[in-house]
Amino acid sequence: MGRTIATFRQLIEKELESWERVFGRALRREERAHLEAMFNRVRLYAQACTYEFPVHAMDAINLAIGLDHEMRLRALEARLGINLDAQWMDSRPLPLPGGDDAVAAAAGREPETPPAD
Repeated sequence: MGRTIATFRQLIEKELESWERVFGRALRREERAHLEAMFNRVRLYAQACTYEFPVHAMDAINLAIGLDHEMRLRALEARLGINLDAQWMDSRPLPLPGGDDAVAAAAGREPETPPAD
């Protein structure tokens, strides 16, 4: 007997075709390449998406894209030796500039009058 429902990989292809037909037409060529690359990365999570098999395929696709972006962001942070979570949660106020603000410096002075003709 044949399959009665599509595999998740087939659903990914169907969604990509749909988005390329409508949304992709408004994108520039280099942006279309990024759209396709983003959907290609979703295929890495097809097993997890199949296990969940949501009612709407885009729900799982969006979650897979978000997860992939999060993992890649964390890998970049690790390579750069930064922790954006610590910076994001820091509640200290930003330091004020020490006198190099031209607008603030001009506010304390008298307005200059143009020379008379």
